[in-house]
Parts: sequence; structure tokens; C-alpha cells
Amino acid sequence: MASIKVVLYTHNTLSNGEHPIYLRVTKDRKSRYIKIGASCSMAMWDEEENLPKKKHSLYKNLIILIDKKKLEANRLLLDLETDEIDLSANEIKRKLKKTKSSKSVFKYFDETIARLERTNRIGYANVFTSTKNSLVKFCDKSEIEFNDITQSFLNKYEEDFLQRGVSLNSVFVFMRTFKTLINYARKDGIVKETYNPFKEISFTKYRRIKTQKRAITREQIRAIAELELEPETSLFHSKNYFMFSFYNRGINFIDIAFLTWENIKNNRLTYTRKKTKEQFTIGMLDPALEILNYYKEIYYDGKESYIFPILNSNHKSARTVDNRIDKVLKIVNSDLKEIAALAKIDEKLTTYVARHSYATIMKRSGISTALISESMGHDSEKTTKIYLDSFESNVLDEASKVLL
Repeated sequence: MASIKVVLYTHNTLSNGEHPIYLRVTKDRKSRYIKIGASCSMAMWDEEENLPKKKHSLYKNLIILIDKKKLEANRLLLDLETDEIDLSANEIKRKLKKTKSSKSVFKYFDETIARLERTNRIGYANVFTSTKNSLVKFCDKSEIEFNDITQSFLNKYEEDFLQRGVSLNSVFVFMRTFKTLINYARKDGIVKETYNPFKEISFTKYRRIKTQKRAITREQIRAIAELELEPETSLFHSKNYFMFSFYNRGINFIDIAFLTWENIKNNRLTYTRKKTKEQFTIGMLDPALEILNYYKEIYYDGKESYIFPILNSNHKSARTVDNRIDKVLKIVNSDLKEIAALAKIDEKLTTYVARHSYATIMKRSGISTALISESMGHDSEKTTKIYLDSFESNVLDEASKVLL
């Protein structure tokens, strides 16, 4: 059994003339020392009690800190004993240095978000930010501790979403992201390895919810393509982004934003998708080439320049780029509502409709789901089926006539 003792480490003298206060971990006659972040002079240290003397000016503060650190250490030893885990003094020291039980959930959220931003994973950082904000709103507190997160807490958190009418897909994202944070906390030693409040929480009900179909017909696509819009207006660019996506296998808006003229060679579009890192090479259709010719004549500034006027050389940091793309995307989706009205389309039109429509029109033209799946870079046909619109009732009615 390991033991914990508070000692004044006289072998090290600090610049203020005092000595650091350590926790001494002893196991199998081997000791390791861990700083608690405080110091004391020999004159103010009670060697019999191994504590600061009561006449020390910061006596109460030091006692509170020492008790807190001893409690953390003894709690860890108790957990290890309960779980029948036998560690050396050195391993216990590493565990104690990693243990940050006083770290709050929201503070750990902030650290995780900052880490993601440093590695340019801005989109993922934004998901964690949204999840944290949802928790702050639910708790109505500036902070919560990890031991506050229980299965009961999670059930109430989930119920709050449902009562407010939040979509099940959004609830899934928030719950999944929070679970990921808990997993990170276990790996970082913030919580016990056995701590898992999500153990009895099922995500199956969310995964089975089908997203609303967002495809439009070939005739509606043609109506958009035939719209005559004034060049260099916001509507003009938004229509071009939508059509360019449709003609190129539903390329995502973020990937359109990053395209440079180096991505175009011999009338082929070659790019790496930001989301999956998969490389695509697409033989471009004439309408897509016409769109490119327009932008090349006006915006071309060398092979490394962006094709479309979404990003420019001033957007350098990952955060600046993300903010710019997000801003333009909102404008484009707003424009697409007006474009839908001009084309007499009742369905809600967004950039994502181009991707869904590509898949659905291909399917209705007799192309196999397997081939569509490969063209879109999906891992499985199951993913592709999410994109495929349901056939209209009259089509199914006609198909049923084979039974007669």
C-alpha cells in the first residue's frame, strides 16, 4: 500500500529563500516527490507536524491547499486499491501529476477547443463550442465539475433539448460531442479511467432518424441554370457556386472555396476533399467549363490564385478562413432562396441541395447506387442512400402495375 506525506523539501532553495512543499509518495520503500505549488521557510515550518506553523502569515491558505492536494492523492490511492490496480511509486506520481480533479467541465471544453484551433481543426472546434454553449444554457451556471455529470444529468440534458423542439440530429451531435469530451478527459487523466456517465446512453434512436430529403428535379435544376442574372452580383455568383457543385458530383462549398487554378488540368478537376481527405479527379462537363472560363477571364492571377471570389490572399489564418467561408456561405444560402423564387421552385434551396440533387438525378437516370457512392466518395452505399430522394408516389404506382 502506498503512503502520502507532506514534506518541506530542504534540498531545494527557491529565489525567495524558502523551500518548496512537496507530496511524498512512497511505495515499496521507494519515494517520489510532487510539487503542490507552495513554499515555506524553515523558520515557519513545524517539523513534528510536517505543516506550516500557525503563526505563518498564510497559515490558513497553506493548510487549505495542502489538505486539498492530500485529498486528491488519497482519493487516487483509494481508487487504485478499489480497482485492484498495483502501480509503482513512479507510476503513482505520474498519475497524480496528470490528475486535475479540480478542473471544471467548461474549462476543459475551452482547453480542448483551443487545442483543436491550434491544429487548424476549426470546424470541429466550432462543434465543441456549440456543445459547451448548450451546456451553459442548460445548467445556467458559469461552471460545473465532472462529478456533476451523471447519467441522470445526461437524461435531463437530453430531455431539455426535446422539450425545446431541438431536432434529433442536432441532439445527436451535441450528445456525441459531449461524450467525446469525456473520452478525452479519461485519456488526459482528468477523470478516472472507469468514469463513463454515457455507459447506459443509447445513440441508436438518433442514427435512425432520416434527414429531410433535399433533392430537386432535373427540370428544376434546368430552370436555375437558365436564369439570366446580372454578372458580378451576389445572386450571379451564388447561382454559379450552386451549379458548379451540381456539375461536379456535388462538390462541397468549402472545397469550392479552396479551389485554385492548379486544381484544373486538361479540363479535369482534381482536388482533395477537406472533410475526408479523399482525392477526386473529375472530367468536367461543358457547363462547368463555361463557369470556369468566366472566372478565369476576370479573376485569374496565376496558378496559385483562387478560382472563385470567396477567399483571397488576405485570409491566412485558419480562423480567418473559416469565418470568411461561413460568412459567404450564409450569403449564398440567402441568395439561393431568392433564386428558388425566381425559378418558381417551392423547395428550400441551399448549397447542399446541389449534392443531394446530383445523387438523386443520377439514381433516377438508372445509375447504380454503388457507382454513385464511389463518385461521391462515400465509405458505403448506406451513406449514399441518405442522399437519395424517395421516388414520387406516381412513379411507385406505375411500378406496381407490373403485378397486374
